[in-house]
Amino acid sequence: MRQFLRAAVLVFLPVVCASAWAQQPAPSSPDSTGTQSEHGSRGNDNDVLLAGAAKLYYSAKSAGLTGFDCSVHPDWLRLIQSSETDTTVTESGENVLLLKSVAINLHARMNGGSAVEWVQPSNSSKPLDKASADMLGQMHKAIEETLMGFMQFWTPFVDGSIVPPDSKGIEIRHSPSGPILLLKQPDAIVMEVFSNEMVLKEFRIVTGGKMIDLTPSYDSTDDGLLVSRFVAHVGPANTSATEVREMDVEIYYQTIGDFPIPSRLNVEVVGTGTFNLKLDSCRVNPAT
Repeated sequence: MRQFLRAAVLVFLPVVCASAWAQQPAPSSPDSTGTQSEHGSRGNDNDVLLAGAAKLYYSAKSAGLTGFDCSVHPDWLRLIQSSETDTTVTESGENVLLLKSVAINLHARMNGGSAVEWVQPSNSSKPLDKASADMLGQMHKAIEETLMGFMQFWTPFVDGSIVPPDSKGIEIRHSPSGPILLLKQPDAIVMEVFSNEMVLKEFRIVTGGKMIDLTPSYDSTDDGLLVSRFVAHVGPANTSATEVREMDVEIYYQTIGDFPIPSRLNVEVVGTGTFNLKLDSCRVNPAT
């Protein structure tokens, strides 16, 4: 179990930088990359290109969604079996029943400040032994890290910030297969690879000596492309393929109050463990 927790933290740690576009300040002088992103026709063309790309994607911000609240039901049996390779555990096992007695709620906020509520039943008549208490503590941390990490990387893909608002400070390379966006900051390098149809094919960030490479997939909706899957490769910035971890995330949606929000998350750290999380009894928080 401890190995699985470390893997989950490793995967999600750098992804908070995915909103770097939105935080990039405008430069005080023309861009030196040759894209002329602040002055000239090339910069104007790039701005038009990005504005058109932004319209292709579903935007929770434009739709008026500020957050949602859901009950969360992990598949505890699958998690224990996948992380401990213990096929003898059953639905009626002591640890599974104990975990099922915990009430979990996700308070998701699109502008940050999301939180996970973990409520264990009162056991004053039968206090938990140390092994059970430790197990609950580890699972609490694992679920919280997973859900908070998910919100960090999912939100930029659905609030419109994954496509920069303009080309200021960004190098844009026009390859035969589509544009490549490159942003260099003192503490991070961000790259986005688009197809010629401006569908984002790859998102890569290098920061703090770590690298994460995301390959997203989308569902086509009436309101634009909605991210439905990520395949992530995470590891040290300079490493061999054997040191890179792979994580697959599948996102299924439900519609509440005209807003698509997650109904199920399947998160697998390949070779380490699997989170299957069901979200129900949801309420949405529209902008007022």
